Amino acid sequence: MDKPADSKKPVKKQGALRIEAVVPMLIVVGLIVLYFSLFFDAHLRRGLEYGATQANGAEVNIGRLQTSVFKASMLIGDVQMTDPMQPMQNRVQIDEVRFRMLWDALLRGKVMIDEAIIEDVQIDTVRKRAGKVLPPSPPQSGPSASDKMLATMKDEFSGNVVGDLAAIAAGANPSEQLHKISGELKSDVYLAEMQRSMDETEQNWKVRMAALPRGEDFSALRTRLSQVDLKGVKDVSQVHTSVKELQAIRDEFEAKSKPIGEAGSGLSGDLKGLQTSFAGLDDVVRADVRDLQARMKLPTLDAGNLSQALFGMDVLNKLQQARGYMDQARQYMPAKGAQQQAKPAPRNIHKGRDYAFGHAKGYPAFWLRRAMVTSTLPGGKGLSGEIRDAATDQALVGRPMVATLKGDFPQQGVTGIKAELIVDHTKQEPVERMELSVARYGVAGRSLVNSPSVTLGFAKAAAAAGFTAELRGEQVAIHASNQFREVAFETTAQSPVVREMMNASLAGLNTVSMDARVRGTWGDLDWNLSTNLGDALARGMKRYLQEKMNEARKKIQAQVDQRIAAQRQKLMAHRSELESRLKSALAEKQAQVDKLRADLEAARRDLEQRKNAATDAQKQKLKQDANQLLDKWRK
Repeated sequence: MDKPADSKKPVKKQGALRIEAVVPMLIVVGLIVLYFSLFFDAHLRRGLEYGATQANGAEVNIGRLQTSVFKASMLIGDVQMTDPMQPMQNRVQIDEVRFRMLWDALLRGKVMIDEAIIEDVQIDTVRKRAGKVLPPSPPQSGPSASDKMLATMKDEFSGNVVGDLAAIAAGANPSEQLHKISGELKSDVYLAEMQRSMDETEQNWKVRMAALPRGEDFSALRTRLSQVDLKGVKDVSQVHTSVKELQAIRDEFEAKSKPIGEAGSGLSGDLKGLQTSFAGLDDVVRADVRDLQARMKLPTLDAGNLSQALFGMDVLNKLQQARGYMDQARQYMPAKGAQQQAKPAPRNIHKGRDYAFGHAKGYPAFWLRRAMVTSTLPGGKGLSGEIRDAATDQALVGRPMVATLKGDFPQQGVTGIKAELIVDHTKQEPVERMELSVARYGVAGRSLVNSPSVTLGFAKAAAAAGFTAELRGEQVAIHASNQFREVAFETTAQSPVVREMMNASLAGLNTVSMDARVRGTWGDLDWNLSTNLGDALARGMKRYLQEKMNEARKKIQAQVDQRIAAQRQKLMAHRSELESRLKSALAEKQAQVDKLRADLEAARRDLEQRKNAATDAQKQKLKQDANQLLDKWRK
């Protein structure tokens, strides 16, 4: 008989590799390799361009980018950073950046660059097309105190003071604008407030005078005084009765006369206050005159104002750039303790204390230990520098970031560059310090004044610059200086008088120096800006403009005085009438008080004399009676 066939198939013995698992893994690995080979560099380049653009505030372009996954290296070439103030120029252009990252840090999710090479750095290069400038981000909770401070300075420095002065010199009569100026002056408001205060004072004194004792009140006291027996007293007991009645009258008199004395003192104070308000009116009138001068664009012929109009915006731009770099440094490299403050506090589920321990080989999220900056050109000229310890957590690194640079940019005609930047965020208070000096750079077509009446600028000049800044917490200390040598001025004006005035002001001025110092906090900055060009313009313009400026100011003063003259005179007359009326009424009552006080004093003295006489008579009588009694006793 045949054996039944076995229904189960024999089990195939598995090998070391499982094909059904290896094939999907190979597909995934192949896709990853394909992505890194074809797309990763392009995506990373776009990501770096976006991040750098946000940090720069204007478009940043990267021409080429190559990465090596196995070497953990990267090459970035043809980097162009748009200047936000001049979109057709690059702030910085870098030919090539090369670096390798440590795999030890990458495996921990960190970026550690031991050394980088930055080659062929240039500044102020021309772009093929204008770079896109990002709009300023709106503040999340309204403008800060520093934003308001900088905006106020921008409005103040953007005024065309030199152009306004030139227009006056050309024949424009600023006083003709007075009839166009309408609206309520501060003097009008002040006078209305004075009228209201005076009416209120008059009403209060009307009520107060009505409450004071009247003449019949003092007549009643005088009647009671006349009924006191002053002459018919014969003994001490009668004198005491009269004295007691006289004291009662005197107490009531003092109670009634006291409000009159207090009213006199109060009236003197109120009248003095009204007089003071008239003195304050003069200050308000002066403020109105200054406001009208500003609204008429009547500038002050002052070297300080001219200096601010010429170079104020330049210094302000440097200040805004310094604050922008400071904000970025403090955002990407927070000071010690700032990261912990930004994180939400952990919930204390159990009682205890948290301790944070460092790692002997720990890395911050990003750490560039050293970068060499080079830009060598034919002839041995070029640029050299280095950046040390650029890290997102300086407290962990334990060292501040230090960047130094020196050399030349011969293509742009810039020589003798020396720069040092220190960003010290290792402690609780962040500190940024910078020193920059440029021995020589060319200036051409630099505009200082641009108005319909006059233009002024440097046709050409050889300049040198210095800039030092220390930003410590919220404290600011900045010193900027420029010196322009071999200056050739370029000025135009339609009016012959203006041309003559400008030529006379600039004659013999071959060197222009500017010195600016800014100190304080970001919300309260103290400025000190001076330049010999402002001094020269002030001296040269003075003899052309002083008479017209004085005439315009006199007309403004006369108009304000004329506008308030009637109301001022009315208030002064009202005050004089009120003072005369109240003083007269109080004087009448005071005369009654003084007369009755004199009568009471005379009655007191009379009673005192009679009391003394009665006392002496009584003593004499007692003495006689005692002597008679002794005589009888002796007998």
